[in-house]
Amino acid sequence: MVNEELEAEQNGSEHPESAEETTQENQLDQPTDVTDQPAVEEEVVVESEPIVEPVTAEVTVPSSSEDDDEDTDDSDEEDEEEEDGDDDSTSVDYHTLSKEQLVEAARSTATKTAREAIKHLREIRSILNEVLRAEQRQLLQEHIDSGNEVEEFKFDDGGMRNQVKMLFEQAKLARQEERERIEKEKLQNLKLKQGILDKLKEITESDETEKSLEDVKALQQEWRGIRVVPQEHSQNLWETYHFYLDKFYDNHSINIELKELDRKKNLETKIELCKKVDELSAETSLKKSFILLNKYQEEFRNTGPVPREYNKEIWERFQKATDAVYAQKKEQFNELEEKRKKNLELKEVLVEKASLIAAENYKKTKDWSLKTKELDDLMTEWKTIGQVPKSKSDSIWKSFREQFKEFYNNKNLYFKDQHKARKANQILKEDICKRAEELQDSTDFSFATNELIKLQKEWKDIGPVPDKISNAIWKRFRSACDHFFARKQNEFASKRDEENQNLQLKEDLIQQLNSILEKDSQDNLLDTLKGIQRDWKAIGYVPIKKKKEIENRYQKASNKVFEKFKLNRQELKAGQVKEHYKHLAELPSGGKRLSEEEDKIKRKISYLRGEIQTLENNMEFFGRSAGAQKLKAEIEGKIDKTKEQIDRLKSELKAIRDLKTKPADAKEQAAS
Repeated sequence: MVNEELEAEQNGSEHPESAEETTQENQLDQPTDVTDQPAVEEEVVVESEPIVEPVTAEVTVPSSSEDDDEDTDDSDEEDEEEEDGDDDSTSVDYHTLSKEQLVEAARSTATKTAREAIKHLREIRSILNEVLRAEQRQLLQEHIDSGNEVEEFKFDDGGMRNQVKMLFEQAKLARQEERERIEKEKLQNLKLKQGILDKLKEITESDETEKSLEDVKALQQEWRGIRVVPQEHSQNLWETYHFYLDKFYDNHSINIELKELDRKKNLETKIELCKKVDELSAETSLKKSFILLNKYQEEFRNTGPVPREYNKEIWERFQKATDAVYAQKKEQFNELEEKRKKNLELKEVLVEKASLIAAENYKKTKDWSLKTKELDDLMTEWKTIGQVPKSKSDSIWKSFREQFKEFYNNKNLYFKDQHKARKANQILKEDICKRAEELQDSTDFSFATNELIKLQKEWKDIGPVPDKISNAIWKRFRSACDHFFARKQNEFASKRDEENQNLQLKEDLIQQLNSILEKDSQDNLLDTLKGIQRDWKAIGYVPIKKKKEIENRYQKASNKVFEKFKLNRQELKAGQVKEHYKHLAELPSGGKRLSEEEDKIKRKISYLRGEIQTLENNMEFFGRSAGAQKLKAEIEGKIDKTKEQIDRLKSELKAIRDLKTKPADAKEQAAS
């Protein structure tokens, strides 16, 4: 049965309000004790694939999109990115744009960051789908009202949906690469900081030298230059870092003059940080204010100790400046909330107007068209009003949307007796059935699952069809869905069984290697090892959690066999090369493949001989100095290695030629 979450997810996608900004609220609620707070890290997004059950019951009709490119294929990884902090004062109100302008706006997101592009493209896709859906229904109605046959109606969006979808996929790929780069940078920073801690530990546990203080200051400077690390390591790194710094300053007898000078410099640095925090009161952007505040807090923590008599005073001054910033930004946030409350009052008036329109049952088609236009104007006005308080956002939108639902329900009842409307619905549902049948045997289970869910939602949004074909068309659609989800369930079950069987086969091969180790001698050992290696490569995938372990065990057992019996790996490799060419010869185009391999080897041998000739010519220009003799010896070593490589290639060339002459010998014997 389709999860009830699908309806809730669809309702959310039609909401015209942008997501509430939460960064300010989170920042205003954070503790102000900078000494206890680790550095703020980038968010960690946990991706999860939604679990979708197959359709097993009748579908009801919620509000949904008829568009194939609905955003239901977006993963949850982007949800957190809509919480961006400050209101985007430069953002475009896409609801006011035409479909051509929406496509152009989508193309313009190429100049934005991947994170911003995804946010804008998600909104553009949703609005473009609404515009195209409205245009399709309007054209269909005009087609019908003009007396044309419904079956002759066709709608073409000019590829607009696909253009925007392609841009969205490109932005998602760029965002994924950006995430991977950030995570890689965090790990590199972690390694760098751990290296600094090792150096600090070595300094604090060694006898002090004249250079100790200089080394510690250099390490502090290097520490400050390193940015974020993985969140789970941040606090521990910070505590260890200051443990060694405190130990260095407290336990080692540093020159008092240098120590006091260093502490005075630290005091000057912290005074400057206090001034910078004070200047944040003039910053108008909430997001930028908190980014800078976090930066100054981090610098304050990373700055070394100050003279003891100023320690409490400078700390209290910095704490007071920080608290003042939080208080001032809280006031700024409250002003924003007041503006949102006024927006709420304006939207409540629109809800009341919409309710008056929805309460009437009109008797003429002209009246329905006129009132539809009035409701559309109310929606346009709604979109021009800014955000409302977050606690009221869903409820006020739901109230407004309910008036539209009531109005269009009554309008549908008025046109219910019109047969052409049911025929139009039949066309739409037959198209859905066709698309579902195209997906029922798909092997791309992730894509097909998302597409079928969108088709289910689209099916729910379409009205009734003629009674005589209602059951048949529903069974056709449901059969395609059930067929796909049954295949999906069987596919994943059989894949796990096959991987477990492959794991057991590889366990058996490792056991064969271990049994060889238990013997003092082994006949045809090299052939046996070749067979084991060939069987190992022929076995398919194993469970991913066991892959590394089974590979390591196999390599370890194989190495022990070679060490015990003093086998020549080069001989085994030569046998593998012969087996490879023998396999090529047995293919339908084996002769041609062998000739191609032979040409490649000849060209490589010719190239290597040229290299040897060049090296030998260069050696003639060397003198008899010690440096020249050393360089000459290196070149002679390169020449010897190149000659060995040529010998190996000649062996391969001989193997190929032997295989190419065998078929001719066989034909001569058959003729005689």
